[in-house]
Amino acid sequence: MKKNVGFLALAFGMVFNVTAQQDKHFSMFAESPVYMNPAAAGFFPGNMQLFTNFRMQWLPVSDTPYRTITAGTDWRMLDNGSFMGAGVNFYNDYSGDSKYMINEVTFPINYAIEIAKDNHLAIGLQPGWYQRTIFNENLTWDNQWTGTAFNTSYSSNEVLLNENMNLSRFDISAGAYWYAHLSRQTKLSFGLAGSHLTKQRVNFMSEDSRLFRKLTLHGQCEFKQANSNLSIIPAFYGFVQGPNKELTLGSNFRYLLRGSSRVTGYFEEIAISFGAYYRLGDAIMANLIFDISGLSIGAAYDMNVSQLTVASNGFGGFEVFLRYRVQFGNGGLGNPSIH
Repeated sequence: MKKNVGFLALAFGMVFNVTAQQDKHFSMFAESPVYMNPAAAGFFPGNMQLFTNFRMQWLPVSDTPYRTITAGTDWRMLDNGSFMGAGVNFYNDYSGDSKYMINEVTFPINYAIEIAKDNHLAIGLQPGWYQRTIFNENLTWDNQWTGTAFNTSYSSNEVLLNENMNLSRFDISAGAYWYAHLSRQTKLSFGLAGSHLTKQRVNFMSEDSRLFRKLTLHGQCEFKQANSNLSIIPAFYGFVQGPNKELTLGSNFRYLLRGSSRVTGYFEEIAISFGAYYRLGDAIMANLIFDISGLSIGAAYDMNVSQLTVASNGFGGFEVFLRYRVQFGNGGLGNPSIH
Protein backbone atom coordinates (compact mmCIF):
# COMPACT_ATOMS: atom_id res chain seq x y z
CA MET A 1 0.00 0.00 0.00
CA LYS A 2 2.75 2.43 0.94
CA LYS A 3 4.40 1.97 -2.44
CA ASN A 4 1.25 2.91 -4.34
CA VAL A 5 0.34 6.12 -2.45
CA GLY A 6 2.51 8.28 -4.71
CA PHE A 7 0.53 7.19 -7.77
CA LEU A 8 -2.96 7.29 -6.26
CA ALA A 9 -3.65 10.96 -6.88
CA LEU A 10 -2.41 10.67 -10.46
CA ALA A 11 -4.53 7.59 -11.14
CA PHE A 12 -7.70 9.25 -9.88
CA GLY A 13 -6.92 12.36 -11.92
CA MET A 14 -6.47 10.39 -15.13
CA VAL A 15 -9.24 7.82 -14.80
CA PHE A 16 -11.94 9.97 -13.20
CA ASN A 17 -10.81 13.30 -14.70
CA VAL A 18 -10.40 14.96 -11.32
CA THR A 19 -8.80 18.37 -11.83
CA ALA A 20 -7.44 19.21 -8.37
CA GLN A 21 -4.16 20.48 -9.77
CA GLN A 22 -1.66 22.32 -7.61
CA ASP A 23 1.69 23.91 -8.38
CA LYS A 24 5.02 23.52 -6.64
CA HIS A 25 5.61 25.19 -3.30
CA PHE A 26 8.72 25.80 -1.21
CA SER A 27 9.28 26.39 2.48
CA MET A 28 11.99 29.02 1.86
CA PHE A 29 9.93 30.90 -0.70
CA ALA A 30 11.36 34.30 0.29
CA GLU A 31 14.93 33.37 -0.68
CA SER A 32 14.18 33.41 -4.41
CA PRO A 33 10.96 35.35 -5.10
CA VAL A 34 11.55 35.28 -8.86
CA TYR A 35 10.17 31.70 -8.77
CA MET A 36 6.87 33.18 -7.58
CA ASN A 37 6.88 36.39 -9.57
CA PRO A 38 8.80 37.36 -12.75
CA ALA A 39 8.64 41.03 -11.74
CA ALA A 40 11.06 40.25 -8.85
CA ALA A 41 14.00 39.52 -11.20
CA GLY A 42 17.03 41.69 -10.42
CA PHE A 43 15.96 42.78 -6.94
CA PHE A 44 18.94 41.78 -4.79
CA PRO A 45 22.34 43.13 -3.74
CA GLY A 46 24.88 42.98 -6.56
CA ASN A 47 24.33 42.52 -10.30
CA MET A 48 23.76 38.77 -10.73
CA GLN A 49 22.70 35.83 -8.58
CA LEU A 50 22.73 32.06 -9.07
CA PHE A 51 20.31 29.91 -7.08
CA THR A 52 19.67 26.20 -6.68
CA ASN A 53 17.25 24.37 -4.41
CA PHE A 54 16.47 20.74 -3.55
CA ARG A 55 13.33 19.54 -1.77
CA MET A 56 12.24 16.04 -0.73
CA GLN A 57 8.72 15.43 0.60
CA TRP A 58 6.57 12.56 1.95
CA LEU A 59 9.46 10.15 2.53
CA PRO A 60 7.52 8.09 5.16
CA VAL A 61 4.44 7.88 2.92
CA SER A 62 6.02 6.43 -0.23
CA ASP A 63 9.13 4.49 -1.23
CA THR A 64 9.43 6.97 -4.10
CA PRO A 65 8.85 10.38 -2.47
CA TYR A 66 8.43 13.72 -4.21
CA ARG A 67 11.78 15.22 -5.21
CA THR A 68 12.05 18.75 -6.54
CA ILE A 69 15.09 20.50 -7.98
CA THR A 70 15.34 24.10 -9.12
CA ALA A 71 18.22 26.02 -10.66
CA GLY A 72 18.29 29.51 -12.01
CA THR A 73 20.01 32.82 -12.48
CA ASP A 74 18.75 36.37 -12.76
CA TRP A 75 20.52 39.65 -13.28
CA ARG A 76 20.05 43.38 -13.58
CA MET A 77 20.99 45.48 -16.62
CA LEU A 78 20.54 49.01 -17.99
CA ASP A 79 20.81 50.10 -14.37
CA ASN A 80 20.52 53.87 -14.10
CA GLY A 81 18.08 54.29 -11.24
CA SER A 82 15.40 52.44 -13.19
CA PHE A 83 16.60 49.09 -14.52
CA MET A 84 15.70 45.94 -16.43
CA GLY A 85 15.85 42.48 -14.85
CA ALA A 86 16.01 39.14 -16.64
CA GLY A 87 16.73 35.49 -15.89
CA VAL A 88 16.44 31.80 -16.71
CA ASN A 89 14.87 29.26 -14.31
CA PHE A 90 14.63 25.47 -14.47
CA TYR A 91 12.34 23.30 -12.34
CA ASN A 92 12.07 19.50 -12.15
CA ASP A 93 9.62 17.52 -10.01
CA TYR A 94 9.77 13.71 -9.81
CA SER A 95 7.45 11.42 -7.84
CA GLY A 96 5.82 8.02 -7.48
CA ASP A 97 6.31 4.59 -9.00
CA SER A 98 5.27 6.05 -12.35
CA LYS A 99 8.25 8.44 -12.17
CA TYR A 100 5.68 11.16 -12.83
CA MET A 101 7.80 14.14 -13.87
CA ILE A 102 7.18 17.83 -14.46
CA ASN A 103 9.78 20.01 -16.17
CA GLU A 104 9.58 23.76 -16.55
CA VAL A 105 11.96 26.23 -18.18
CA THR A 106 11.01 29.89 -17.77
CA PHE A 107 12.47 33.23 -18.86
CA PRO A 108 11.45 36.07 -16.50
CA ILE A 109 11.96 39.63 -17.72
CA ASN A 110 10.85 42.90 -16.12
CA TYR A 111 11.29 46.64 -16.04
CA ALA A 112 11.62 48.44 -12.68
CA ILE A 113 10.78 52.13 -12.55
CA GLU A 114 12.49 54.21 -9.87
CA ILE A 115 9.63 56.00 -8.10
CA ALA A 116 12.00 57.61 -5.59
CA LYS A 117 15.42 56.83 -4.16
CA ASP A 118 15.54 53.14 -3.14
CA ASN A 119 11.90 52.79 -4.19
CA HIS A 120 11.02 50.75 -7.31
CA LEU A 121 7.88 49.42 -8.98
CA ALA A 122 8.37 46.61 -11.53
CA ILE A 123 6.18 44.91 -14.10
CA GLY A 124 7.28 41.49 -15.38
CA LEU A 125 6.42 38.86 -17.96
CA GLN A 126 7.58 35.22 -18.06
CA PRO A 127 7.25 33.00 -21.13
CA GLY A 128 8.11 29.36 -20.54
CA TRP A 129 7.93 25.70 -21.55
CA TYR A 130 5.92 23.21 -19.47
CA GLN A 131 6.21 19.40 -19.76
CA ARG A 132 4.60 16.42 -18.00
CA THR A 133 5.80 12.83 -18.44
CA ILE A 134 4.74 9.40 -17.11
CA PHE A 135 7.04 6.35 -17.30
CA ASN A 136 4.90 3.26 -16.79
CA GLU A 137 7.47 0.44 -16.73
CA ASN A 138 7.29 0.21 -12.92
CA LEU A 139 3.49 0.21 -12.71
CA THR A 140 1.38 -2.87 -12.07
CA TRP A 141 -2.35 -3.41 -12.63
CA ASP A 142 -5.12 -5.67 -11.36
CA ASN A 143 -5.01 -7.82 -14.54
CA GLN A 144 -1.41 -8.74 -13.65
CA TRP A 145 -2.24 -10.02 -10.14
CA THR A 146 -1.76 -13.79 -9.87
CA GLY A 147 -3.23 -14.12 -6.39
CA THR A 148 0.13 -13.96 -4.64
CA ALA A 149 2.13 -11.42 -6.67
CA PHE A 150 2.10 -9.20 -9.78
CA ASN A 151 3.38 -10.79 -13.00
CA THR A 152 4.42 -8.00 -15.38
CA SER A 153 4.66 -10.44 -18.31
CA TYR A 154 0.84 -10.45 -18.34
CA SER A 155 -0.85 -7.76 -20.41
CA SER A 156 -2.30 -4.96 -18.30
CA ASN A 157 -5.10 -4.40 -20.83
CA GLU A 158 -4.68 -0.70 -20.08
CA VAL A 159 -4.66 0.35 -23.73
CA LEU A 160 -4.08 4.05 -23.09
CA LEU A 161 -1.14 3.38 -20.77
CA ASN A 162 0.85 0.86 -22.79
CA GLU A 163 3.46 3.47 -23.63
CA ASN A 164 5.17 6.26 -21.77
CA MET A 165 3.25 9.50 -22.14
CA ASN A 166 4.60 12.98 -22.67
CA LEU A 167 2.86 16.34 -22.90
CA SER A 168 4.57 19.68 -23.67
CA ARG A 169 2.97 23.11 -23.79
CA PHE A 170 3.82 26.83 -23.91
CA ASP A 171 3.30 28.66 -20.61
CA ILE A 172 3.23 32.33 -19.64
CA SER A 173 3.08 34.28 -16.36
CA ALA A 174 3.00 37.96 -15.42
CA GLY A 175 3.42 39.98 -12.25
CA ALA A 176 3.99 43.28 -10.44
CA TYR A 177 6.50 43.89 -7.64
CA TRP A 178 7.18 46.84 -5.30
CA TYR A 179 10.38 47.22 -3.30
CA ALA A 180 11.25 50.16 -1.06
CA HIS A 181 13.63 51.34 1.66
CA LEU A 182 11.32 53.43 3.80
CA SER A 183 14.13 54.25 6.23
CA ARG A 184 17.53 52.91 7.32
CA GLN A 185 15.69 50.48 9.61
CA THR A 186 12.65 49.56 7.48
CA LYS A 187 12.40 47.83 4.09
CA LEU A 188 9.34 46.41 2.33
CA SER A 189 8.53 44.28 -0.70
CA PHE A 190 5.17 43.11 -2.05
CA GLY A 191 4.26 41.21 -5.19
CA LEU A 192 1.23 40.03 -7.15
CA ALA A 193 1.54 37.45 -9.94
CA GLY A 194 -0.62 35.42 -12.28
CA SER A 195 0.71 32.07 -13.54
CA HIS A 196 -0.34 29.65 -16.29
CA LEU A 197 -2.29 32.37 -18.08
CA THR A 198 -2.53 30.19 -21.20
CA LYS A 199 -4.38 27.57 -19.11
CA GLN A 200 -2.62 24.81 -21.05
CA ARG A 201 -3.83 21.22 -21.37
CA VAL A 202 -2.55 18.81 -18.69
CA ASN A 203 -4.68 15.72 -19.35
CA PHE A 204 -2.75 13.06 -21.30
CA MET A 205 -5.91 11.62 -22.86
CA SER A 206 -8.06 14.57 -23.85
CA GLU A 207 -8.26 18.35 -24.15
CA ASP A 208 -10.88 18.55 -21.40
CA SER A 209 -8.57 19.05 -18.42
CA ARG A 210 -6.46 22.21 -18.37
CA LEU A 211 -4.08 23.64 -15.79
CA PHE A 212 -5.80 26.08 -13.46
CA ARG A 213 -4.60 29.66 -13.56
CA LYS A 214 -2.84 30.68 -10.37
CA LEU A 215 -2.98 33.99 -8.47
CA THR A 216 -0.10 34.60 -6.04
CA LEU A 217 0.33 37.32 -3.41
CA HIS A 218 3.56 37.59 -1.42
CA GLY A 219 5.40 40.08 0.75
CA GLN A 220 8.29 40.59 3.12
CA CYS A 221 9.43 43.32 5.54
CA GLU A 222 12.58 44.02 7.48
CA PHE A 223 12.60 45.85 10.76
CA LYS A 224 16.01 46.54 12.26
CA GLN A 225 16.42 47.79 15.80
CA ALA A 226 18.53 50.95 16.09
CA ASN A 227 22.01 50.25 17.52
CA SER A 228 21.37 46.50 17.25
CA ASN A 229 22.60 43.69 15.01
CA LEU A 230 19.19 41.97 15.07
CA SER A 231 16.65 42.27 12.28
CA ILE A 232 13.11 40.86 12.26
CA ILE A 233 12.00 39.80 8.76
CA PRO A 234 8.34 38.68 8.61
CA ALA A 235 7.04 37.28 5.32
CA PHE A 236 3.93 35.74 3.82
CA TYR A 237 2.99 33.80 0.70
CA GLY A 238 -0.46 32.85 -0.50
CA PHE A 239 -2.07 31.60 -3.67
CA VAL A 240 -5.36 30.50 -5.16
CA GLN A 241 -5.30 27.93 -7.98
CA GLY A 242 -8.72 26.57 -8.86
CA PRO A 243 -10.02 24.79 -5.72
CA ASN A 244 -6.54 24.83 -4.16
CA LYS A 245 -5.57 27.52 -1.67
CA GLU A 246 -2.46 28.01 0.43
CA LEU A 247 -1.30 30.61 2.94
CA THR A 248 2.07 30.62 4.71
CA LEU A 249 2.98 33.12 7.45
CA GLY A 250 6.05 33.54 9.61
CA SER A 251 9.28 35.38 10.21
CA ASN A 252 13.04 35.09 10.12
CA PHE A 253 15.32 36.60 12.75
CA ARG A 254 18.65 37.70 11.27
CA TYR A 255 21.70 38.46 13.40
CA LEU A 256 24.67 40.28 11.90
CA LEU A 257 27.90 38.59 13.03
CA ARG A 258 30.17 40.89 11.01
CA GLY A 259 29.09 44.25 9.68
CA SER A 260 30.05 46.06 6.51
CA SER A 261 31.47 49.38 5.48
CA ARG A 262 29.71 51.83 3.16
CA VAL A 263 32.09 50.80 0.37
CA THR A 264 31.83 46.99 0.51
CA GLY A 265 28.25 46.84 1.81
CA TYR A 266 26.49 43.48 1.59
CA PHE A 267 29.51 41.63 0.22
CA GLU A 268 31.44 41.97 3.49
CA GLU A 269 28.66 40.91 5.83
CA ILE A 270 28.42 37.63 7.73
CA ALA A 271 25.03 36.81 9.25
CA ILE A 272 22.97 33.93 10.60
CA SER A 273 19.20 33.69 10.35
CA PHE A 274 16.60 31.46 11.98
CA GLY A 275 12.98 31.32 10.83
CA ALA A 276 9.67 29.76 11.85
CA TYR A 277 6.59 29.62 9.58
CA TYR A 278 3.15 28.04 9.49
CA ARG A 279 1.47 26.77 6.33
CA LEU A 280 -2.19 26.90 7.34
CA GLY A 281 -3.71 23.47 7.90
CA ASP A 282 -0.59 21.68 6.68
CA ALA A 283 2.80 22.17 8.33
CA ILE A 284 5.02 24.01 10.78
CA MET A 285 8.36 24.94 9.19
CA ALA A 286 11.74 25.96 10.57
CA ASN A 287 14.81 27.17 8.67
CA LEU A 288 18.42 28.11 9.26
CA ILE A 289 20.39 30.33 6.86
CA PHE A 290 24.04 31.43 6.77
CA ASP A 291 25.04 34.49 4.71
CA ILE A 292 28.76 34.81 4.08
CA SER A 293 29.91 37.68 1.85
CA GLY A 294 27.53 37.00 -1.05
CA LEU A 295 27.23 33.23 -0.49
CA SER A 296 24.10 31.92 1.24
CA ILE A 297 23.39 28.37 2.44
CA GLY A 298 20.06 27.41 3.96
CA ALA A 299 18.06 24.40 5.12
CA ALA A 300 14.41 24.00 6.17
CA TYR A 301 12.27 21.24 7.61
CA ASP A 302 8.47 20.83 7.54
CA MET A 303 6.62 19.07 10.35
CA ASN A 304 3.29 17.87 9.00
CA VAL A 305 0.31 18.73 11.23
CA SER A 306 -2.59 17.94 8.86
CA GLN A 307 -4.75 14.81 8.78
CA LEU A 308 -2.02 13.17 6.69
CA THR A 309 -0.03 12.69 9.92
CA VAL A 310 -1.72 9.27 10.13
CA ALA A 311 0.50 8.23 7.21
CA SER A 312 3.40 10.67 7.53
CA ASN A 313 3.95 10.44 11.32
CA GLY A 314 4.50 14.19 11.22
CA PHE A 315 7.35 14.06 8.73
CA GLY A 316 6.80 16.55 5.91
CA GLY A 317 9.54 17.89 3.68
CA PHE A 318 13.25 18.66 3.83
CA GLU A 319 14.67 21.51 1.76
CA VAL A 320 18.13 23.01 1.13
CA PHE A 321 19.30 25.91 -1.02
CA LEU A 322 22.54 27.48 -2.21
CA ARG A 323 22.76 31.03 -3.56
CA TYR A 324 25.68 33.10 -4.81
CA ARG A 325 25.55 36.80 -5.63
CA VAL A 326 28.08 38.72 -7.68
CA GLN A 327 28.74 42.42 -8.08
CA PHE A 328 30.53 43.82 -11.12
CA GLY A 329 31.87 47.20 -10.05
CA ASN A 330 29.39 49.74 -8.72
CA GLY A 331 25.61 49.41 -8.79
CA GLY A 332 23.03 47.31 -7.04
CA LEU A 333 20.25 48.02 -4.62
CA GLY A 334 22.33 49.20 -1.70
CA ASN A 335 22.40 46.71 1.15
CA PRO A 336 19.00 44.98 1.29
CA SER A 337 18.64 41.70 3.13
CA ILE A 338 15.05 41.28 1.94
CA HIS A 339 14.51 40.31 -1.66
